[in-house]
Amino acid sequence: MNKRIFSAAVAGVTLLAAGASAQTYSIGTNPQGSLFYATGAAIAKVMVEKTGMQFRVQPYAGSSTYMPLIHAGKLAFGMANAAESYYAHSGAELFKQAHPNLRQVAQTFGVNSAIAVPMDSPIKTYEDLKGKKVPGVFASGRIFHFLQSAALATANMTDKDLDIVPTPNFVAGAKLFMAGRADAAYLPLNTGIAKQAHATVKGGVRYLKMDCGKEAEARMKKVLPPSYIGKAKPGKAMTGVVEDPTCFVNVPFTLVTGKHVPDEVVYKVVMTLYHNKADLAKALGAFNRMDTKDLHRDHPNPYHPGAIKAFKELGIDK
Repeated sequence: MNKRIFSAAVAGVTLLAAGASAQTYSIGTNPQGSLFYATGAAIAKVMVEKTGMQFRVQPYAGSSTYMPLIHAGKLAFGMANAAESYYAHSGAELFKQAHPNLRQVAQTFGVNSAIAVPMDSPIKTYEDLKGKKVPGVFASGRIFHFLQSAALATANMTDKDLDIVPTPNFVAGAKLFMAGRADAAYLPLNTGIAKQAHATVKGGVRYLKMDCGKEAEARMKKVLPPSYIGKAKPGKAMTGVVEDPTCFVNVPFTLVTGKHVPDEVVYKVVMTLYHNKADLAKALGAFNRMDTKDLHRDHPNPYHPGAIKAFKELGIDK
């Protein structure tokens, strides 16, 4: 081979390799200021520091915007709760069409949420809610309709058992509750709006007693497959938690990718998440709740082959 041609070929391969290593992998999230954005930013930061690859967080209006981009191969990763990724893949409920190219990467930490009432309310259990005024529908924050329905399912109940007050989203519902126009409200644990409700409602708020048993969890999963029973104990940092334990609907935050992303990239991402919990927690305190053994948990959607390889090597391919 002509030396000049050979040199040019080598240079071309070198440039291609450099281009691949310099590729930036974006993580789609909800807008800046959201927990999804903060989670994606923490992951991107640690990936850059530990892998040598380039990652960045890319905010969008919501998962209905960036999930289709991942499916189309135009975006590498995205943060979503496990329910959103399930609906996006199957084309159910929140999404008008299926996105079968989506793949699960890993589940990070879960978010507990449930229905709360005023501290002095005679309502103690979910069964006591029958006929009571409770915000619902949540047309512009529809995922909370399914979360609330999952909570009700633990007691063999549905919206039909309540006097539903149509509300655009759960935050508006919480405000109705704080104003005394609803008997209860669905509140994610330790969020700003939950703390606001606790400070506003006379005597504070109290999460209802939920059935924590396996049969109750099975009913929950029938309504919302990628959900689990979460538990919390009373404590200074557990606003509204009175019962020990208090049970919640727990839906993990998940990292999602597309089948177009190379196996070796997804493999590195999973291994980095597993081995760098402390650094992730420094970037975002919520990662203190992450159990690395639960990076792989049952989910209706398929996992990416690169993630499966990592799970097997880590011994968490349960």
